[in-house]
Amino acid sequence: MRILIVSPEANPFARAGALAEIIYGLAKALSQRGDQVAVVLPLYRQVKESSWDLKPTGTSISIPLSIKTLTTDIYTTRLDPGLDFYFIGQDSLYDREGLYGTQFGDYQDNAERFIFFSRAVPELLNALKLHFDVCHCHEWQTGLVPVYIKTLYQDSPYCKNLATVYSVHNVGYQGIFWHYDMALTGLGWELFTPNLLEYYGKINLEKGGLVTADIINTVSQTYRQEILTPEFGFGLEGVFQERAADLYGILNGVDYEHWDPAHDAYLAAPYDARNLAGKDHCKLDLIQHYGLKVSLDQPLIGMTTRLRERKGLDLVREIMPQLTDANIGFVLQGTGEERYQYAFMELQKRYPASVGVKIGYSEETAHKIIAGSDIFLMPSRYEPCGLDQLYCLRYGTIPVVRATGGLKETVVEYDPVSGQGTGFTFSNFDSLELWMAIQRAIALYGNRPSWDLLRRQAMQQEFSWLHAAGQYQELYRKAVQKKLTQAPRDI
Repeated sequence: MRILIVSPEANPFARAGALAEIIYGLAKALSQRGDQVAVVLPLYRQVKESSWDLKPTGTSISIPLSIKTLTTDIYTTRLDPGLDFYFIGQDSLYDREGLYGTQFGDYQDNAERFIFFSRAVPELLNALKLHFDVCHCHEWQTGLVPVYIKTLYQDSPYCKNLATVYSVHNVGYQGIFWHYDMALTGLGWELFTPNLLEYYGKINLEKGGLVTADIINTVSQTYRQEILTPEFGFGLEGVFQERAADLYGILNGVDYEHWDPAHDAYLAAPYDARNLAGKDHCKLDLIQHYGLKVSLDQPLIGMTTRLRERKGLDLVREIMPQLTDANIGFVLQGTGEERYQYAFMELQKRYPASVGVKIGYSEETAHKIIAGSDIFLMPSRYEPCGLDQLYCLRYGTIPVVRATGGLKETVVEYDPVSGQGTGFTFSNFDSLELWMAIQRAIALYGNRPSWDLLRRQAMQQEFSWLHAAGQYQELYRKAVQKKLTQAPRDI
């Protein structure tokens, strides 16, 4: 198939979070399975400053935004024979420090930035005369792409037969802006209704994708069920319920060429399930990396996460005295809300021998934490899929997670009777339950043969992108079939 992936970020060009890894992993796996894949991104400053050789296509397109018109140049590069990238350039919108904002908050003109990007996608197809079977859009920044394909560009020879798939990675982020931004879209006000783009008097870009795409999906079966409820639907549960027949859940995958402890250049020593000796070297390296006074015999807990409430950081703060009293080491890497940054830096000052904190993100440190920790915490209030627990499984680092979303599907509670399982889980968003799950893990840690058996079981789990890509191929076929055989949805 010919697949166009539209995303606000993707490795190896522009990254703000896990979405960049997901997009590249999926695109790469699809191309390896024989599909012709192209990815469209904004031409951010990050992209310009990367080492990749971008070639101008020699084509410019003009995009109207209310009373003004902006011109964009299109650039391209090829990573593999079946994998191309296209970049939408417009320095006034994308030549900035961050992708979506700075440490002080989101850019105030994000509506304009991503309305422009979304409309540039069908314009790019027309200008470069590109035929695709499926357009797969990700997150609210691309929510208007299916809307444009179904409305302003429905008669374009490059859009009229183009099936659309829209993926929700986190319903908590929807692209909600004041209603006057509707003028930027170039769409008629008849689309500003509760059945389409209107959301409590504002414009909701994610809602546009959910309502108009041929097929919609999210990143785990459990999260698919959760977003049908008010607790996790963030006000869009009615839309998900209405489109439940077209709503699917596919777990994210792992690029095991990049995440493999036997061939990880960031690690102090390689190891695999047959020989775990190198993991102790990685633990010692991590201890030294954070300057802790923790011995190899002491359990070491790690986290690399966004510092936001939904990640369960308040629960971690509440149990920190118990962790330190039990002689358990703790390391964290993350960036996000200032209240959490200050709180964990204060914990490091209070417990300098056993608590290490780094504010920011380094891929090297992320690999060191996932390889060098004994236990990895993900006590999330909600977690659509999660990637770190998948990495930890392959690295023999035992996850302790709250049983929600993709965490529930990928981490199996250890059974001390049968010896089966891959980690430890708890159900309620409660610090006592988290501490009890950690205690179960620590108790097993004291039995090295059983602990090593659990590690090896974890490392044998398979969550490759090649498997997930096969499920997406089936989803694309459903979208194409629906596009060809069913009457268009009323807009």
